[in-house]
Amino acid sequence: MRNNPSQVHYRRPTRRFLVVRGADVTGNKKLTNYFETLVHAVKGNIGSGIFAMGLAFKSGGMLLGPIVMLIIALMNFHCQHLLIRACIKITDKEPVEVLPSFAETVQYTFEDSKSKWLQKHSKSLAIWTDVFLILAEYGFCVVYFIFVSRHLGEILADYGWDPGYRVIVAIILIPMLLSSFLGSLKLLMPVSLTANVIMWIGIVLILYFSSIDLPPITDRDLVPYADRLPLFFGIVLFAFEGIPFIIPLRMEMKNPDSFTSRWGILNITMIIVISLFLLVGFFAYWQWGDEVQGSAFLNMPESEPLSQATKILVSIGIMLSYALHMYISFEIAYPRFHQKWGPFKHPSLIIYIYRTVAVLITYAVANISSKLGTFISLVGALTGAILALLLPAVLELVSLYGQLTYYVIIKDVFIIVVAIITAIAGTILSVIDIVKDYTEENEEK
Repeated sequence: MRNNPSQVHYRRPTRRFLVVRGADVTGNKKLTNYFETLVHAVKGNIGSGIFAMGLAFKSGGMLLGPIVMLIIALMNFHCQHLLIRACIKITDKEPVEVLPSFAETVQYTFEDSKSKWLQKHSKSLAIWTDVFLILAEYGFCVVYFIFVSRHLGEILADYGWDPGYRVIVAIILIPMLLSSFLGSLKLLMPVSLTANVIMWIGIVLILYFSSIDLPPITDRDLVPYADRLPLFFGIVLFAFEGIPFIIPLRMEMKNPDSFTSRWGILNITMIIVISLFLLVGFFAYWQWGDEVQGSAFLNMPESEPLSQATKILVSIGIMLSYALHMYISFEIAYPRFHQKWGPFKHPSLIIYIYRTVAVLITYAVANISSKLGTFISLVGALTGAILALLLPAVLELVSLYGQLTYYVIIKDVFIIVVAIITAIAGTILSVIDIVKDYTEENEEK
């Protein structure tokens, strides 16, 4: 039987104001039920990345793309289970119920290892884990700025007004900022549910437009050019953006055990997500071929009313998704800020200021370039490979040291190698493309 929430504590807590499960600094955070958590989990995994799957398939080919994407998806799915297992293993060793974060799971797993080096550097490795988590969430938010601005820009241009990309980014800053002030998953529930409905409508309409008058499938590349593969891996890893969510979502459930059960949140979510990614990516590339863009909506007919309505609707859905990702980054970063500088005389004011600065950071980065695909690939390669693949595999190797089988060693080493190659190659090529895009955009002015 679970302990009373009032008796829940962290071991050597890094988040002083999260001593009680489900409570924040104001003490008013509420726990979520199965349905609420499922809504957040699906929304956390389905963002703008799904609409870039056509570009991913362009880089992966009609034949090889689906196969490799399924392999990456299953690796990602498996690694999410590994992360949860490592988290549970930490909790089982404590006399009271503890709720370690992703970074704390890394820290305590390494502290319990037999390696003196890992024990010595466990805290710094936990800090770096938080750094990558924050970079990932900020990266998603930057992509959302670009996504919404590009789509609204097309719509405004159809009506004879082209204010320019950076002006539109500035316009949407206010609603993005206001949405970030929602301070708990309970408050975000209506926002997340609305975003889910909108995204589902967008997915259905993308599948509709991408399946009309399909060209011969032989017109599409079955296998990719080698130089496109890093972009493919980066986009796919970005699209599977749920790894930062799984521990916070599980932590705020009334019944955390149902998160990883047979018909639990994680399994149901991944079945839905993998199926949708395959469908959208396959048909988007089949329909638009080499013309497919970083968002399939940019390929839709510009003057058709249904197309315009879809772009507006999905832009709203992405704007709502921004709040959920900003919430996760706040939950990771603010505790360390509060631990070092708090407690504050006016905590609510400090929280609003902190959230505002975080939003302004993503706004500033979004102004660098309007190229959606390259930013998506960069975020996926830089953070997705590390968080979604490398760290969970390392955690299993460390936690099972002394009980490792050849199967586990080979499996985890393979995942680690894929993650390292993807992170290095994808990041370098994406940065080169972003610098190139930024230079070209400024020369055009």
